[in-house]
Amino acid sequence: MRNRIFVTGIVMAAALSAAACGGGSDSTAPAPQYQSIAGTYAGPMTGLDQGVAIAATITVTITQNAGSLGGSYGISGLLSDGVNQVSVVGSGSLNGTIAAGSNPSVNITVAGVCPGRTAQFSGAYDVANARLTLVGPVQIFAADCSAVLLTYQTTFILSH
Repeated sequence: MRNRIFVTGIVMAAALSAAACGGGSDSTAPAPQYQSIAGTYAGPMTGLDQGVAIAATITVTITQNAGSLGGSYGISGLLSDGVNQVSVVGSGSLNGTIAAGSNPSVNITVAGVCPGRTAQFSGAYDVANARLTLVGPVQIFAADCSAVLLTYQTTFILSH
């Protein structure tokens, strides 16, 4: 009987010690620090797919709440096969995340006018130069959104 009381007393003492210390979790850990990248960015985009060149300007407006990103994008430019030129204009919404720390990684998903069609971009924010570098596909769709006509794998370097 005496051993049983002793074991129970040790368990209770351990439980009380853990409770007094916050249950073993470190409640004094600092909150993650996120670079503020909210604002408007713009930069050029060029590419070639199936003999069709694109020359456009990309504009991205980002809103931020800690590590969550939202906003919109726009693209305006020309497609050219060397003989004919066609204007290309598009816009849509974006959402994504930014990692904590200096020169953080950024992941963005964009959605445009074609239902159910999204594209993923990843990259990083250059704190010293206020530049956002993103890598991903820019797709040109048929007017009825039924097919992807062209895909430009591209790297954007967007300035704030």
